[in-house]
Amino acid sequence: MNKVISIDHGNWQIKTINHIFPASFIEGSYQLGIGADVLSYNGKTYTLSDESLPVQNDKTQDDRYFILTLFALGKELASDAAKLEMADKLRKHIKHSPPDTIDVEVLVGLPLQHFETHKKRFKRYFYNPDVEPLTIEYEFNKIPLKVRIVKATVYPQGYAAAFTVADRLQGSRIVNIVDIGGYTVDCLQMDNFVPDATRCTSLYWGIMPLFESINSQVRASGRNNIKDIIIEDILKKDKAALEEYTEERITLIHSAAQAHANRMVAEIAAKGFDLEEDRTVFMGGGALLMKDYIKDTGKVLKPLFIHDILGSESDNPEAICVKANAIGYMSLYELQSGRKNT
Repeated sequence: MNKVISIDHGNWQIKTINHIFPASFIEGSYQLGIGADVLSYNGKTYTLSDESLPVQNDKTQDDRYFILTLFALGKELASDAAKLEMADKLRKHIKHSPPDTIDVEVLVGLPLQHFETHKKRFKRYFYNPDVEPLTIEYEFNKIPLKVRIVKATVYPQGYAAAFTVADRLQGSRIVNIVDIGGYTVDCLQMDNFVPDATRCTSLYWGIMPLFESINSQVRASGRNNIKDIIIEDILKKDKAALEEYTEERITLIHSAAQAHANRMVAEIAAKGFDLEEDRTVFMGGGALLMKDYIKDTGKVLKPLFIHDILGSESDNPEAICVKANAIGYMSLYELQSGRKNT
């Protein structure tokens, strides 16, 4: 039976059901360090990196997202191997026991505004039904893998995530979906849970523009940039961070975040989304950071934050929120195929 793997290809992060990692890598021969993920393919070595790379609306324009997909497959398959206590065995027998070919179906997605334009090309990026599937041999963290992608299914982002909380949206005729990512805020509207292709947009009001805005103000005062992780902790109102850093720094970050939320909400409304009368579902890692600031705009009267629902019984609601699209792809696949993935 084919292995089904759900992958949300973000501009900032790649998400699978079990993993979150940066959508960035460095090419070159690097030693495997503590916590580093290394992939060897076609005579080249790739190491995951936190370095920011340009946003790509067309993710098929080069091999960046193909390599990131190999990382995603490696992580998911290595997780399976670990569950079966096979990872060490695989490493020990690299030279003696070639791996079996694993047939994989990939579930991927695109923002609704790019869905019809790029759907066919994005699907063929992974799987071309007109040719024999390519067998891909590579090593992930020294584990040898042989993978054959035998099918690819493309879903609309945002809609897939909203599907996971469909029961909470019953009775709401019009629902706005706002997915706050690293660089973009992808918005779409649903009418009776049917996505409206005429009412969708992508705005550059994600989290990385906020971080840059904060550090622009910091540099203007003659100080060094604040690390992203520190900004995140302060936005989350982490107790340790609030006790460690000066009131001046904390006030600057909160003020910048509130101004960012005000402008973001105003621009969403200007695109024709009624945030006062219609239910609005917020998702993505940025929604977790911006929740209080969005509420404090006073302009969103019926907000629903997806991590409050999906993460209500989870030890890690942040991860649940970030993975909402990947979880949604799998939920839609299971509904359509009648098959429960294992």
